[in-house]
Amino acid sequence: MIFSFSVHLMDIRARINARKICLAYLYQHCFFCHLEKNDKTITESLFASYIFLTDNEKYDVAKEALKEKFITYEYLSTPEEIKEFAEIFYDARTPADIDYDYVLAITKDVKIYEAELIAQVNTYAVSFAYDEMDTIDQAIFLLGFAEWKILETPKNILLNELIELAKRYSDD
Repeated sequence: MIFSFSVHLMDIRARINARKICLAYLYQHCFFCHLEKNDKTITESLFASYIFLTDNEKYDVAKEALKEKFITYEYLSTPEEIKEFAEIFYDARTPADIDYDYVLAITKDVKIYEAELIAQVNTYAVSFAYDEMDTIDQAIFLLGFAEWKILETPKNILLNELIELAKRYSDD
């Protein structure tokens, strides 16, 4: 009985670690989506390099190249890229400490549900729209919605986990 209890705890710990990896991944995704959509940020990023250039055509080419770079960082597309992401940011953990099946399931299919989530949030949000939320809050919503849709995690368990992530990483 004690043995199965400790194995069960390890699975929970591995899932919690996997959620943190997914949250970091989704935070990066939301951050680069914001950069790609925000023309002012791109202009400010390129300003120092092009301050003395008057050739708008070169600037426009550089601006589009920067947007493309942001887009490539929005989604990691292969299991190898996702495992590398996890290893870079969570190098203190062993592979046994992380539920990689969870990480791969969420990160692989999150793109499918993103538009639906944004529509749902915008339907119910009273104060502000999804695009006006802090990046970490967007990532938490996206993580929860994806897990609910992909893995069909019961809502009460999922809400508890998301509230804990929000308490730790978001503001009041």
